[in-house]
Amino acid sequence: MRAKRISAAQAARSFSEILNRVKYRGESFVVERNREPVCRIEPVAKRERLTTDNLAEFWKTLPRPDPEYPGDLDEIRRLFRKLPKTAWER
Repeated sequence: MRAKRISAAQAARSFSEILNRVKYRGESFVVERNREPVCRIEPVAKRERLTTDNLAEFWKTLPRPDPEYPGDLDEIRRLFRKLPKTAWER
């Protein structure tokens, strides 16, 4: 869709309407001052929603842990003392 050209004065007078048209209709506007383009008002690219499929695909791209990783986890567990089951066991 081609951007509609509007004057800065028109943009100022109807800014709320322009934002609604951008948000709900996906329209774009080029704002001009003295018939020179100054800026563009357009929809922001939507971010992709995270789904379980996206997460699974991302997970596949991660590097695999090295063979020492399980042993490292065991060592970390040994370094931390066992926490009491409840606050009253302290």
